[in-house]
Amino acid sequence: MIDFLKDKTCCHEGGTDDPEAQDCLDKWRDKLEEVTNEYNELSAETAKDEEEYLNSYGWQKRLENWNEIIKNADDKADVVVKELEFFLEQAKLVCDNSENTTDALEKLLGLVKSIFDCFFTYEQHKEGLKEKVANFKKAIECLKNASDEEKAEVIKCIETYEQKIILVCDMQDAVLTKLLETFKCANLLSAAICGYGGLEDKLDDIMEDFNGDNSPGEIYTSEEGEGDDDDKKKVKPHKKSRHHDHYYLYPCNDKVVKPMPTFPICDSKYYKDLAKDLEKAKDKTYSLKVEWIKSKKKSDKYLSHRTSLTEAITAAEAAESAK
Repeated sequence: MIDFLKDKTCCHEGGTDDPEAQDCLDKWRDKLEEVTNEYNELSAETAKDEEEYLNSYGWQKRLENWNEIIKNADDKADVVVKELEFFLEQAKLVCDNSENTTDALEKLLGLVKSIFDCFFTYEQHKEGLKEKVANFKKAIECLKNASDEEKAEVIKCIETYEQKIILVCDMQDAVLTKLLETFKCANLLSAAICGYGGLEDKLDDIMEDFNGDNSPGEIYTSEEGEGDDDDKKKVKPHKKSRHHDHYYLYPCNDKVVKPMPTFPICDSKYYKDLAKDLEKAKDKTYSLKVEWIKSKKKSDKYLSHRTSLTEAITAAEAAESAK
């Protein structure tokens, strides 16, 4: 208030008849109106600067949150890749063992079948062991230079051998059925792990996705005119990209949905753009904060000026009324 009392000429008692002279209190009131108008303008500008700063700061915090989320996702993706690599290696070992088992069972099945084939006659010029024993027994019975006792003794031995052969022959269906079932299960297991569309193939596809070998959102489609033979079935069909901006289906306008990062996440455009946008947001927020603080200091100065004038006018009016 002392600052406004420096002009002693306007603060003398009793006033003056000079038309150019003005009462000190009236000057303060005029000054208060001027300062108030100036403060209102600066206050509005400060409020605008503060709003811009807060909006920019809010956007910065949102970007920081997204950046933290995508970095965590990238770290987790690395963990998944390492686990998948280990799982894939184990699947390949199981696949190799499964294929070896299938090959061994196939050979065993052929060997057992060939053993059983030795007991049966499938061609007239190639007698089976079972028929050979029967013919041998008939030949013994037809011998003329051997006694009946000798024939009976030999035939007894032959019949004992023949009974064992019959028992072996009777086992054929059961043994071959079990072997075929085992061979079938081994083939199914091998196909589930090693075949096209099997576990190893699916793990390879997942690894390709995580390593970024496949384009984002790509789907498999068959070639036109592709046949159904086994060789063509083993070949993966070509990939066809989706014809929209974000490469993936979404039940709304794909131009307004959030962007979708691709793998590897750390190399994706979304990841890099997000980091750039975050740095820009930090710089912008800092500059807006500086402008807001500068504007606030200026408006606070006029606020202080207005408060001092108000107090001075109030004190002066109280002094006038006390006379």
